[in-house]
Formats: sequence, structure tokens, C-alpha cells
Amino acid sequence: MSPRTHPADRFLPGLALAWAVVVAGPSGMAADAPITFNREIAPILYTHCTPCHRPGAAGPFSLLSHADAQARARKLAEAVSSRDMPPWMPEPGHGDFLGVRRLTEAQIQAIRSWADQGAPEGDPKERPHPPTFPSDWEWGPPDLVLTLPERYDLESAGRDVYRNFVIPVPAGSNRYVRAFQFRPESPAVHHARILFDASGESRKRDAADPVCGFGGTMPPAHFPPGQMLGWVPGRSATEAPDGLTWPLDGAGDLVVQLHLQRTGRREAVQPRLGLYLTNRPPTQTPVLLGLLAQTLDIPAGESRYTVRRRVTLPVAADLLAVMPHAHYLAREVEFTATPPGGPPQSLLLIRHWKFNWQDEYRYAQPVPLPAGTLLEMRITYDNSAANPANPNHPPLRVLHGPDSTDEMGELWLQLLPRDAAGFAALRQLHRELGQREIAADFTVRLQRDPGNAAYHLELGKTLGGLGSPREAFEHLTRAVELNPQLAEAHQYIGISFLERRLMADARAALEQALALNPALYRSHLALGLVAVAEGGLDEAEEHLQQAAALNPSDEGVRRQLQAVRQRKAAR
Repeated sequence: MSPRTHPADRFLPGLALAWAVVVAGPSGMAADAPITFNREIAPILYTHCTPCHRPGAAGPFSLLSHADAQARARKLAEAVSSRDMPPWMPEPGHGDFLGVRRLTEAQIQAIRSWADQGAPEGDPKERPHPPTFPSDWEWGPPDLVLTLPERYDLESAGRDVYRNFVIPVPAGSNRYVRAFQFRPESPAVHHARILFDASGESRKRDAADPVCGFGGTMPPAHFPPGQMLGWVPGRSATEAPDGLTWPLDGAGDLVVQLHLQRTGRREAVQPRLGLYLTNRPPTQTPVLLGLLAQTLDIPAGESRYTVRRRVTLPVAADLLAVMPHAHYLAREVEFTATPPGGPPQSLLLIRHWKFNWQDEYRYAQPVPLPAGTLLEMRITYDNSAANPANPNHPPLRVLHGPDSTDEMGELWLQLLPRDAAGFAALRQLHRELGQREIAADFTVRLQRDPGNAAYHLELGKTLGGLGSPREAFEHLTRAVELNPQLAEAHQYIGISFLERRLMADARAALEQALALNPALYRSHLALGLVAVAEGGLDEAEEHLQQAAALNPSDEGVRRQLQAVRQRKAAR
């Protein structure tokens, strides 16, 4: 089978007559002719529904047979009328996307009429052959299959679970992923993100948790550079665009983050990830740019709370994909691009946000964005009792946070710059946007809780990265005044002294940090640099060795250690 062929396509050629009736509506038939499952409804379900709603797939029930569909005819009509099914949130006319899962009005009306007429089966001779699906992998056996080291048991009742599972990547060379297929293997898996962690921190958290994996929505892992890798129900095997493969070099761990929902019975969760590999490296590397709103404070009862974030592109780039993210209170999401001197262009509009169906949306063709284009995100939230998705009854004040009962507002853009300079400019812009939003977040938090030492620490760290060293130092010293046991605050105070060449003060602060927490590798690194400045190469080598042992993935530490050893050898 061609990698671009969907399994359901196999039965389509034989459905021309039935499909024409569905698209044109029942007007081509006698006015009183009933709409039947075999003639009009089965072609719709087989194309749009059964990739998920079949035995062994993600859907909670099958829709392959008339009996399956008839038992749920009224609910089926309601689901397609509200456009809850198939799960596809973007409005037409606001961006041209690949993989659109949207029924036509004629198809929706056919299902409604069929349900109103009692869901008749019709002539068995008019029923198309049900689609056939591969028993395992859509594109044949993958080059590499990764799975959880052990299964995770999800109990039958309770709240949703976010769980992160660590899978060591086998060592290899010249390996790049051209496509992948995620197989949930359980209806409890609602969506998944595929991340990587080269720091070893995820592995430590997994080892500290007595159950397979570890909890939380913010693991210490990231997408591969420039990639957005995930799975939602209905998504088949995913192929990287031409020239945009991503590396799998065995230098870290794969982290699969799962959103798990209860099914009413105990579920054994052990998904598999099939990777299709190539030895062809990427010819281009995209950049992720995040428009983030981290100062959310949504009053109870507020039905139109709106946040906006905007940024001007410093360089020209092609927009490849967008991925919005919010929780249960979000209602509308809009993304526009306004080129210099031109009108705004709506590139994504979601009028009815549904937390459970958020997805990545890839444009059918790259959207060219000239330098100076204004990018704007708008998200509107409904925290009133009238919002059926509101998790709080009665409504409560909701702040920004990682839990699903908190709220978030993000729009991630996958951009392809035109050259290396553009790549560097977009990477820097992404860092600045994130740091500015974090700084705004902790500024607001300190207004509510000025005596919180941890908030002062985080704001100090962030302001230092934004080039405000004096203000950063004030917050770091305030953090130590409020809580002298904050090892990280002492560390960054020491780094601040080091940057100002105040070596004695730097040494005192860094040694205090390590006395409180010997595992702070940046403190060892900074003390190594202090020792170099003071001429103590033996001490410098010792601290740099410890820093390298604590964080083997930091190439800067290894370079510093090599330089010190070369200086010692030259003496």
C-alpha cells in the first residue's frame, strides 16, 4: 500500500452511485423513498467513522453493521448535527488544512433523516463492502517498534489521568524518522504527545514512582527540534513533510505523555509506537514559535473572558502547521496573520472549542509570511454555569496552571525560515516570548503574594535571561531573605557575581548553594569558572568533572573541561 493511502480508500471505487446520492441528497430519488443504512448511511460511516469506531480501535463502540448503527441512530444524528463527530474543530474558510474530518450538510441531513425514519436497513444488495483495515500497521511492519516497559493499569472510575511513560531509545546511527504510527491499544487513551528527554530527569522521576511512569502535564521533556508530534483518535500514520525528517540517535529517552479517560472498567494501558526510518537527514529544520498566555485569571461567572497575544515576525518564513492548546473553559480560538500593508488573513478559527479533541492542524500548502507580518492569537473563555464543559459547579475563579481544571492559552506555530539567519532569529524570538510571559506571570503572582520566596526566585531567574540583571538580582536576594534554604537562589546570585567578576562573592554564594544541594550542576560549572579565573586549575577540573557527571548532555561543560585539561597539560 502507498504510504499516503488510507485503509478506508480501498472500498471507495465501488460506491460511486451511493455516494452521489448522499452528496446530492435524497432529491434524486422518489420524494417518499426512505433513506437506508445500506444505500446512503453506510458509505458515510465507513469513510468517516469506522477508522475509529470498529473493534480494537479507539472508538468506544463499532459502527460497521446496521445493528451497531441502528442502536445509536438518535445519538449519532445528534453528534453529527452538533459537529461533535467526526472530531474536527476548525471552521471552513479559515485556513486550508490536510486531513479534514468534516461532513457536508447533505451528509448530516441524510443521517438525521435516517434516524427520524427509524433507521431502516434497506436492501442488503445495496450495501457496500465494509472497509478492511490492517490488523496492525497501516504501512506494513515498522523499522522500529517501541512500547512501554510494563503496562499501566487504569482503574474503572475517577478523574482523567495524565501519565508520562519513559521508553529508552535503542542506540543507533544515521537514523531519521520519516513517519510514525501510534497505536493506543486501549480505548482509555484519549490523546498522546511524543516527546524526548536527553537530561535523564524523566528517567529519574519514573524510577521514583512505584507505578509505571510518572504523573503530571509538564514533564521535563520536549518535542524534537521544530516538531509537533502527537496522536488523537482518528489520526492515522503520520508522515513528515519532504525534507523535515527528525533524528532518532539514541542520546536520550522517548517520553510518551498520555491523557487517559476512564471507561467504566479496569484498563490495561500499554500503547505501541511504530517508527519508519530513513538514513536521509532533514534538509530543513523548522522552528516552533509559541504565543502563550500565562497570566490567566478568569472570574467565576465570566462568559466572555478574552486573551490576545501578538508578535511581529522579524524575518520571512513559511507557516507549516498550527496547534492551539487550552482546557475546558475555552470556547473560541482565532489566529490571524496581517502582512505589512495588507489586510488580516484568518488562518484558523474554532468557534466551538472542545478540550478532548484538540489537535495539530497542518496546512495543505505552506503559507508564506513576509518579514513584518503581525501574528495574533485570540482565545475566549466561558466560566459561566451555562458552559456545559465547565468542570466547576458552581463556577470558581480559575487561574493559569497545568491541571485540566486550571486553564491555559497557547498557540504553537511551526515555521520554516528561509535561511540560517532566519532560523536563529526565530529561535531567539521564541525564547524571548516565553521568558516575557513567564516574567509577566510571576509579576502578577507576586502582586497577589509578595512574600513568596519561590516566586521571587523564578522572576529573578527569568529577568536575568531577559537582560535585566539589576532587577533580577533584587528578586534573587529577596528570595534568600525570605527563605535562606533556597539553594537555587544562592546559585543564581553566585552566577550574577561571576558575571560582574566579583569572584570572592561568587565563590561564597556558589559554595552555599552546593552546601544546600550538591546536585546543582550549574553551581559546579560556575565554581569551576571561578577557579579558572583564580588560577586553580585542579579545583576547576574537579568542579567541571562533577558538573559533567550531573548533566552529561551539556556540551558547554565538556568544552570547558577539555579546555582546562589542555591548559594543565601545557603547564
